[in-house]
Amino acid sequence: MIEKVYAEAGFGNESFFSTEIEKGKREFRIKGFVLPKKFRDVYLRFWIFRRTFIISSCDGFVFGKKGRNKFKFLFGIGGFGR
Repeated sequence: MIEKVYAEAGFGNESFFSTEIEKGKREFRIKGFVLPKKFRDVYLRFWIFRRTFIISSCDGFVFGKKGRNKFKFLFGIGGFGR
C-alpha cells in the first residue's frame, strides 16, 4: 500500500506546520513538516466556505466542493513515503 504524504504550511489546520498522511482509505494529520521521500508536486490550496481551489504543479488548476464550511490558505509539498 502506497503512503501519500502532504506537508503543509499555512492557516486553517490545527497548527501552522502540519503533515497529512494517507494510507489507502485511512488518513491522519500530525503536527510538524515531514517532507515526503519521493517528491510529486507543490501546490497552493484555498478553501473558502464550501469551495476549494488548488493550484498544483502536477494537476494544474483544480476546483471542488466540500461538505463543511472552512477557511484555509496553505502551501504544500506532496509525494510518497516518509
